[in-house]
This record gives sequence, C-alpha cells and structure tokens, in this order.
Amino acid sequence: MASEADGSDKGLPDRVMKRAQWRLLPMLFTAYLVAIVDRINISFAAESMNRDLGFTASVYGFAGGLFFVSYALLEVPSNMLMMRFGTRVWVTRIMISWGLISAAQMFVTTPFQYYVLRFLLGAAEAGFFPSILFYASLWFPAQWRGRVVSRFYIAQPASQAVLGLVSAPLLGLDGALGLAGWQWLLLLEAGPAIITGLVIWRWLPDRPEQVGWLSAAEKHWLTGQLAADAAAIAGPQHGSMLRALADRQILGLGIAWLLLAGSVNAYLYSMPLILAEQTGLGTAAVGQLVTIGGMVGVVVLLALGWHSDRRQERHWHVLLPWALVGVAFVVLGVTTSPVLAMAAALAIAALNLPSHPVFWALVSEQLHERHRAVGIAAVNTFGQFGSFLSTSALGVARDATGGYDAGMAAIAGCVALSILILHRQHLVRPRRTSSPP
Repeated sequence: MASEADGSDKGLPDRVMKRAQWRLLPMLFTAYLVAIVDRINISFAAESMNRDLGFTASVYGFAGGLFFVSYALLEVPSNMLMMRFGTRVWVTRIMISWGLISAAQMFVTTPFQYYVLRFLLGAAEAGFFPSILFYASLWFPAQWRGRVVSRFYIAQPASQAVLGLVSAPLLGLDGALGLAGWQWLLLLEAGPAIITGLVIWRWLPDRPEQVGWLSAAEKHWLTGQLAADAAAIAGPQHGSMLRALADRQILGLGIAWLLLAGSVNAYLYSMPLILAEQTGLGTAAVGQLVTIGGMVGVVVLLALGWHSDRRQERHWHVLLPWALVGVAFVVLGVTTSPVLAMAAALAIAALNLPSHPVFWALVSEQLHERHRAVGIAAVNTFGQFGSFLSTSALGVARDATGGYDAGMAAIAGCVALSILILHRQHLVRPRRTSSPP
C-alpha cells in the first residue's frame, strides 16, 4: 500500500484508467447510443407516418426544428440542475423522461400534437451530452480524456447501423395489434432509454470516492491527478455559474462550435440529396458511400483521440481536421467530377466526426470544474442554434439557386471562420500552469 501511495507503483495509473473505463464506458456508450437513436428514429418512421397522418414536408421539418429550439434553450438550465442533484440522478431523469415522450409520439394525430411532442423531446434531452462530458472529466484526468471521449463517441456511427438493422423489421410489424409500423418503431425503440436510465440509477457512481472497486491508494492517485488538473487551469474561476456564461473564453469556443457544428450539421441533414446531386449516384450507391465513410471515420476517430492524448496536444488535432473538412466542402461545391465529389464526401465523413471528441476534451480542459458543466452546455447550445439556423439557410439557398454549390461554399466559409476564431483564442488564452508534483 505504501509503495502505491508514494507513486512507486509504475503500473497504477494504467491500471486505474483501465478499470474505470471497463466499469463506466459501457454505460456511457449505451446511454449516448440510445440518445441518438431516440433523436433520429423519427426519420425512419417519417415516410409512412407522414403518409398516414397527412403531414407535409413543412410540418415535418418545422417539428424537427422545434426539437433544436427547446434543446438549445434548456441546455444550460439543465446542467445547472445537474450540478445540484448530481450526474447519476439527473441523467436518469433525462433518459426516462425522453423515453416516455419519444414513445408518446406514436399517439399523434395532428400537426399541433406533433409540434408539442418534438418540443418536449428536445426539452427532455437537453443537457444530456454536456452532462456525460462533465461526468467523464470527473473520472479521467486530462491526459486520458481524448481517447475516452472518442470511445463513447463511436455511438454516433453505431446508432446508424443499429437503426438500419432494426427499423425495417419494426416497420414490418405494420397492422399488428392494430398499430402502424411507425408506431411500433417509436414505441419499441423508446424502451431502451427507460431501461438504461434505471441501470444508470443503480450502477453509475457519481465520484471516485464512492466506489469499492478502487483501492484507497488508487482513489488517492486519481483524485490527486484530477486536483492537479484543476490547479493547472489558468484564468478566472467564477463563483457564479451565470457569470461564467459571459466569459470570453466560453463565448469564443461557442461561436467557433456554432460555425463548425451548425454548418456541417446542415450538410448532414441533407447529405443523401447533396451527394446524389453532386456525384450522380443512385440512392443505394450513396448509402454505400456513406457507410464506407462512416467506417473510415471510426478508425480515424479512435486514432486521433489516442494520438492527441499521447502528444498531450489538442489545438492542432482539432484545427487540422477542420481545415481539411473545409477544403473538402470547397471541392464538393465546385467540382464537376463525380470521382472528386466522392473523394470529398469521404474526406468529410472521415475527418469531421473524429475531431469532435478532441474538441470537447479541449473545452473541458480549459474550464474550471466549478463551471465546467455549464460551460460545456453553453458551448453546445451555440451548436444547437447554429444547426437550426444553418439547416434552414441551406434549404433557402437550394431553392434560390437551384443547386447546392452556394451552400457548400457557405459551409466552407463558416468552417474557415471557426478555425480563425479558435486559433486566435488559443493565442490569447491564459496558459495552463505546471501541475504540482
């Protein structure tokens, strides 16, 4: 015990981190996977649901936008409550409430009912992702955080594979017990959120001090490392969370994320249509192209997070992928070659998502624990508003110009501006002080 406590046990850090990952990441991964499934499963139900209920594309699109509005408005208040009640209790509340609301969508019959439920779904889910990021920062010191966030971020491409596998069979239940296929899909895919919420309530510990699967020496090392990370953060440590929201550092990160995530999400929401127009491929071929890009993206995601941790560098691990993504959007917008368009699409798929975990690791490492949860939520709120605005703007540009070229140029410009903002903030922000021994 003494040898471990004084640091002479060289294998202690890796042992603690492996144990924490095996205990915690499966729950975090599952929760994030379920969150994305419940957010986007409506897109698989849309065709038959809209036909059965007589919903127009405008009704469907406006309801989708309402999700982002409530999500963005309540992101920060949700995380302020999470700081009061604890991550375990608050994430449990989030998951059970969104599971019930997601299932309730099976009963809609009018556009107004649909608007209300999509707005409530965004409100219920608000704060979930920042809560998970904040939770990871309470368990994993900065030098491990990039790879840890990358590992549960795999839930994003995995969710599309899950939906692709289970949605068709669920839609095939059309008529069973008097329910339409889309009703079965919404009902049965909501169940995992409620179950996962109960699992988190029972087994997810709030802090390292509360667990029995770490020895006293292991807890001492882990809490010491986390304290050293906190002490190494330079800059203001706000006593008021509301004052933290006015911090120039948080505002700069938020604006950069609005420009990057908001504009790229506009592309993702219309990706099949854009790729079909720019490459000349059919629906099945576009699906194969997206699948290949997603598979490459998973490999790059894990590699980028690992390399960022190994080098203990975040800034350029974010900016360089963002720069390549911006170039790819320029190519996608101006090229007349289907081959170059496909290459650009693969580059976007392979580099956009993998940079996100490193960005969030960078954000968490620049914020003091006392306002980290709210700061992360504030940055993510910018991205949600950006997604709502840019998705609408891309549609307007498509109708005005008859193509997506102008939209791709605008996205490339937003990416470039986000790079300039993030790099300037890197140059002027206070430096981390050296960690105590």
